[in-house]
Amino acid sequence: MAEIEIRDNPKLRSFLRNIAESGFTGVMWGIWIYLLLPVINIILWLGGIRYFHITVIEQIGYQEFLDLVSKMGWIVLTIFLVMRLWGYYNYRNFGKKSRRRGNVPVTIEQLAAHYHISVDLVKIYQSKKEIDWHIAEDAEE
Repeated sequence: MAEIEIRDNPKLRSFLRNIAESGFTGVMWGIWIYLLLPVINIILWLGGIRYFHITVIEQIGYQEFLDLVSKMGWIVLTIFLVMRLWGYYNYRNFGKKSRRRGNVPVTIEQLAAHYHISVDLVKIYQSKKEIDWHIAEDAEE
């Protein structure tokens, strides 16, 4: 049995093939990294727990942390109340009023006058499924 000779000559590859191979390789590396994200996340999370323990527990930083959470809680509560009151005000003043007016339905006579055709022709066009509409060049002027 004869051995198969493999020749790799990059000069023979076309520009489009090189782009396609590079793009495919990049997409596959992206998928690989995306699949490894949970593992990376766990490693970073475990490292973060140690950093959190050193900063907050050992250096008595939990008091500052609780103060920060307290201030943020009051800020969030204040923003929520302002937005809720604003929504209640708008609902009370504008919620029950309907200021929108519907358009009056167009009559067949108005359609005929608008398109400069007869009423009978409008009725015929309304009953058709498809209409080929051709506008003469002298009608545009």
